[in-house]
Amino acid sequence: MAKQRLTRAEAREQTRRAILKTAREHFSNRGYRGATLEEIAEAAGYSKGAVYSNWSGKDTLFLDLLDEERSSPGETTLRVETASTGWALATLDFFLEAVHNPEVREALAARYRDVRNEIGASLAGDDGEGPGWGSWEEVGTVVMALGSGLIIQSALDPTSIDATLLQRAIEQMLKSPTRQRED
Repeated sequence: MAKQRLTRAEAREQTRRAILKTAREHFSNRGYRGATLEEIAEAAGYSKGAVYSNWSGKDTLFLDLLDEERSSPGETTLRVETASTGWALATLDFFLEAVHNPEVREALAARYRDVRNEIGASLAGDDGEGPGWGSWEEVGTVVMALGSGLIIQSALDPTSIDATLLQRAIEQMLKSPTRQRED
């Protein structure tokens, strides 16, 4: 039986998947600033033109990786994982680059707003009770800031940060004065 050829759309999607996978590995190992589109394309087995036919530049490629990560099914973890530190640091590296590029900054800010709301909604759960302070989006903002800070500290000194610290900090933060008196 003859092997069926991929359609143009299927071939394009296969190329995108291979480049995205390779890009994430390169960004995780080299940081956002250290990874180049040329290296990513070569490692994925494609030309730089294949990258540019799918993304306008390194920033849009990275934004797609962030979107892919957000849309991936799976359990959200509140652990500071050493294995993911490379990717987390690349994300912080990208954040610092975006601060100086208004177009990229707005694209990233929109994604961060969505993530803050998702974190807040996730922590709110079904009990309908307020966070005890501010809004759930504010809680999401603090959770993201704590996570970023712990990732930086973990990258500098991997043995100093317990992987459960973020989870425990969130649990303490969400205890309302009423709940604390009842406990």
